[in-house]
Amino acid sequence: MLGPGDTAWGARLQSPNDDYFLYTLGDPMGAKGGSGTVHQLLPRTNPPLVAKLYHGQALDRIRQERRYAQRVIALARHRDELAKALPFATWPRRLIFSDKNPRDPQASLLGFSMERLVGTTSLYDLIASESARFKLSPDNTAYICITLADQIARMHRHPWTFVFGDLSPNNVHVTARFDQVRFIDTDGFQFDYNNGKYAFALSGLTNTFKSPGADAMLASTGRVTTQHDDFVLAILIFMLLMAQKGFGLLHPFQSGGSNEDDNINARRFPFDDTSMAVPPVLRNAYASLPQTLRDTFTRAFTKPSPVPAAEWTIILSQYRRSL
Repeated sequence: MLGPGDTAWGARLQSPNDDYFLYTLGDPMGAKGGSGTVHQLLPRTNPPLVAKLYHGQALDRIRQERRYAQRVIALARHRDELAKALPFATWPRRLIFSDKNPRDPQASLLGFSMERLVGTTSLYDLIASESARFKLSPDNTAYICITLADQIARMHRHPWTFVFGDLSPNNVHVTARFDQVRFIDTDGFQFDYNNGKYAFALSGLTNTFKSPGADAMLASTGRVTTQHDDFVLAILIFMLLMAQKGFGLLHPFQSGGSNEDDNINARRFPFDDTSMAVPPVLRNAYASLPQTLRDTFTRAFTKPSPVPAAEWTIILSQYRRSL
C-alpha cells in the first residue's frame, strides 16, 4: 500500500504513444473512502490534482475482473471529450500505475488522478450548516436546483447514457459564489460504452438516497435506470428548498419513527399524508412552497414514473422568475 512520499506513474493513454508522468504522493485527504483513499499529488499543478488510490475489495476486483478495470480506463482515455461534453464532472485524468509502461496494466493499475476541487462546499454541508448558507439567497437556491437538474439531464442525454447512481449530497459540490455545481465520484457512474458493447454497473448507493426498488434492481442486475437519478434529484431539490426555509437536512420521507428507505419503497410521502407524523412547523413550511412545486413533488415521489430532470429545469425556472 502506497503512502505519503512514495512515487507512482501517471499515464495518459493516447495514440501513438502513451504519456507518463512521475508523481509523488502527498498526505491523504480525509478518511479512507469505501473504495479508495484520496491523496494530494506533487509536484503541484494548475489545476491542482489529487489521486484516488483503490484499496480493499475495489483493488481486488480491479486485479481479478477485467471489466471492472476497463471502466476507469475508458473514462481516462476519453477524458478530453467527456470534459468538453460534461465539464461539471471531475473525470479521471491520468491512470495511476505502480510501474511505467507496465506489461500487464490491469495488474499495475492503482487508481487515477483528478482535479482537486478548491473552495467548494458539499451539498451536504450547504444543506446542514446555517453558516454555509449564510449568504445563500432564495435565488441562489433556485439556481442551484435548476443547474443540478440540468446537469443530470445532460448526463442522461449523453451517448454513453450516464447514470449518477450514488447521487448523495456528499457527491455534489457547489462553488463559493453558488454559480457552479460540480459532480464527484465519477468512476462510480453507470454508463454504456462503445455503442453498448460494454455496460458498466454502479459501484453502490447511499441509504435514504435511493429510488423505490433500487436495492433489488442493483442486486439483480448491478444497474438501475435514469429514473433512479430523477427520483433522487427530487429528494435533493426538496432538501435544498426546505433548507432555504431554515430546516437543514430535512428529508422528504422523514416521519416519526418510520424508516426513510421503507417510506421510499412504499412511495409514502409524509408531507402529502396527514396520517404520518410530521411536526406542524414543517408541514406549514412545506405548504408555503408554491402549489406547482408541491404538485411536482407529489408526482415525483408517489407516482410510478418520477418527474424527469429536464422537466424539473422548466418548473424550477418558472419558480425562480416568480421570486
